[in-house]
Amino acid sequence: MRKTALVLFAIVFGASAYGLEPSGFNLVGYPDYASGFHPEFSSMASFSFSSGQYGSVGEGTYTGSMRFSLHPDVDASVEMGYSRLMMFSGGEEMGRILGGFQLNWRPSENSLFSISYRGVLPESSLNFGGM
Repeated sequence: MRKTALVLFAIVFGASAYGLEPSGFNLVGYPDYASGFHPEFSSMASFSFSSGQYGSVGEGTYTGSMRFSLHPDVDASVEMGYSRLMMFSGGEEMGRILGGFQLNWRPSENSLFSISYRGVLPESSLNFGGM
């Protein structure tokens, strides 16, 4: 417990030493920003198809992401998506829910600290209450 508190203190102290102050985080608008919170949206769709001796397989994927700035030196992004594997020769079809987030901090022009997490959930693990 002490080690965790010491590490967190060192991170906060180090961040403030590089000019990153917690009071500067504001999703509605940073004082230096002229227009406030403006997320950037993007998306991607793809489809692949393969056919061979044992049958045909296709996969379709859609991913949408939102990127936004929390501070002049800190930005974050969130991703959500869906992927479907289709067996055209009679196999079991599978769907997957895709998701993730990323947080980037640029304390200087030549350095970047990034934390990211990406994950996949099988469609069957979701329970929609009998739908």
